[in-house]
Amino acid sequence: MFKLFIIACLFFCGTSAHAENIELFADDGLEWNQREQKITMHKNATAKTPSYELRADNIEAYYKGDKKIYKIFANDNVKIKSEKEKISTDKMLYDIDRERIDLFSIKNPTTLEGTDSKITANDEIIYFKNKNYATAKNAKIEHSGRTLFADDIKITFENKDGKNQVRIVNANGNIKLIDGTEELYGDKAEYNPANGYATIEGNVYFKKGTEANLSGGSILYNMSTGIAKILPKDKNSKVSGVFSTKTTSKK
Repeated sequence: MFKLFIIACLFFCGTSAHAENIELFADDGLEWNQREQKITMHKNATAKTPSYELRADNIEAYYKGDKKIYKIFANDNVKIKSEKEKISTDKMLYDIDRERIDLFSIKNPTTLEGTDSKITANDEIIYFKNKNYATAKNAKIEHSGRTLFADDIKITFENKDGKNQVRIVNANGNIKLIDGTEELYGDKAEYNPANGYATIEGNVYFKKGTEANLSGGSILYNMSTGIAKILPKDKNSKVSGVFSTKTTSKK
């Protein structure tokens, strides 16, 4: 195994980045191209600091004249671990100066797991670490026992006691929210753990097992009580619903 120590910009850094030692490993050699200011690693490649660990089949790291890494590419079996998140993806591009991580699903879904949520995308996840939000395409987010599916999702995080937690979720396209036996559908959604509500708009549909099927223009769903308020699209529209009338016979 080859090993190299260099001084690099902290990979998983907050808004105040600082320099620290980064340790690089690779089973199949480590190429240092000083003209292109690039380090290439193959086979079980690892970049490690006290704050994070990146593993992949292939890693390319680009550095500046001051020996600070400003961009990292990783391909195949990419795994990233830090105190705040865990990431799994097929391909990654990390722009350290902008603190932007682009994650791409090629063969397998990409996952970004925070302290209280898990995002899974079949296309891509873009994570803006310094702005505390991520966007995901063809994705779902799991949070507090609920799952929200959508074509496009934006998740805004907040830092509590050094941990990233979901503050609000905005989603568009083919909305499906599952909460136990309850399913909510629509075109647009806002999921807000802070006030305990999910708001869904556009061709909404509410299904509770075999007990009820409701449709309308929007739904205000209280995630704490399970109470759903169905509203019409406009003053000329109506809310419709079908309720089960099953009875139990006694012998």
